[in-house]
Amino acid sequence: MTTRLPSTGASAAGGAPATTCRSDEIVLIHRIFRRLFGEAPGLVREVVPGDAKRIAFLTQHLHGLTALLHTHHHAEDDFFWDRMTERAPACGLHVALMRTQHQTVSDQLDEIDALIDVWAASNADASDAERLARALDEVDRTLAVHLADEEREALPVLDAVLSEAEWDEISAHAQREKPPLPLFLLLGLMMEAVPESERSAWMARELPAPMRAAYRLFGRRGYERALRRLHPVPEKRVAGERR
Repeated sequence: MTTRLPSTGASAAGGAPATTCRSDEIVLIHRIFRRLFGEAPGLVREVVPGDAKRIAFLTQHLHGLTALLHTHHHAEDDFFWDRMTERAPACGLHVALMRTQHQTVSDQLDEIDALIDVWAASNADASDAERLARALDEVDRTLAVHLADEEREALPVLDAVLSEAEWDEISAHAQREKPPLPLFLLLGLMMEAVPESERSAWMARELPAPMRAAYRLFGRRGYERALRRLHPVPEKRVAGERR
């Protein structure tokens, strides 16, 4: 038994009952999207025009991020909404809202993918960078609304209507997908999304023993390297160096 994680878009409710909510797994994934999309506009705006190495790295990262969200939403579309409609007909409006929001996000991600390529081809020209950053700002705002709506309106219903076997099927499907971002980056972000007091128990429950060992031996260092690449520390100017 675990205590339900609070929605990423709302404060935790006091005295929440103990539950075996499998949708907590979705809440953790949502937290990763909130973090990565929230920081993406700033990463683009910080790039110095002509910095080919940084441009190439961020191009790969941003395309990976959009692909990851597309994959997540496609899985929800495949496994959630038809079953929710069949088993909880009164929630039809909520299902319609989820489908509409997913289409809106998909359209925004397609626009972002095109803008990434334009930005990269122009060597991070300032005007192209600002257009890309604004598009990333916009999808971040859309996600803030969508994720909160999904966690409030859909996930509690899905916990009630999906069986453990169906949740296992969804989990197995996700594990078969090759992540478009570095595995240890995603794993580290997911662990940071778990309250520290519950992290060891979460690892023991959710990760196979070989994965736990790999993360302790070298995965944590890989995660920290990935974070440093995402957020490089500016080089300090040597005292007395001429500008």
